[in-house]
Parts: sequence; C-alpha cells; structure tokens
Amino acid sequence: MQQRHYTHYDCIHINADLDTFIRAQLDACGNAIHIEEFYQALAQLNDEFGGHCRACGDNTLTLDALREHYPNAAQVDSRAADILDEDNCPVPVSILFVMLDELGLAPKLGNTDAVRLRARQLLRGAIAA
Repeated sequence: MQQRHYTHYDCIHINADLDTFIRAQLDACGNAIHIEEFYQALAQLNDEFGGHCRACGDNTLTLDALREHYPNAAQVDSRAADILDEDNCPVPVSILFVMLDELGLAPKLGNTDAVRLRARQLLRGAIAA
C-alpha cells in the first residue's frame, strides 16, 4: 500500500504531488500571489461553499479532470482524495478549478467548459443564499 504525503495549510491538506504542481503553475505565471495566500483562499472557499458543492453532487475524489486539461499534471497521481479539509473530507474539485481559472492558470478551461460553468453556478448560488 502506497503512503500518501500531505502538506498542511490552514484547514486543508494538499497531496504533495498536487502541491508541487500548483507551485509550478504559480511560478510559471509570474503571479504575485504566494502559495500560502493561495491555500488560505482555497480553505476559505471550501469552508464557505464546500458543503454546498458536495450537496450538489460535486464529490469527485480525484483530479482526473485537472489531468485532462493540464498535460503536465500527469504527475499528480492519486488513488484517494488530493485535497482534504480539516475533517479529512475531500474538497470539491470545482473550487480548485475556479481558483486556477481566476488566476489565469487554466488556459484550456473556456467559458463553455461544463466543469467551470457548474463550479461558478455553485459558487454564485452559495453567495446568493
């Protein structure tokens, strides 16, 4: 059995491979955001909208969709959740997609991409509630 390694950031646990990938994406885009700020925002979004996303059926445990859109994300290999909250529940992947998209790190996720549209609907619905 392969042991998974997580890095802990402000109420979330990120798989080491995914952490490496996100760091590389942030470095490549030259964005001023620091990794700690990225994860703090991800944790806050999960705290505010995670339950709503799960209630709407976004309970994906792996990041297959991320690998599909990012060829260089192939190293993000997992057999379990890539992101866990403080209760060891998987963080909805749509939240990560929206964050990457807003930072310009998701060039292949267009406005008509179903995952992005659903994530935005969930977040807008949660804001309006």
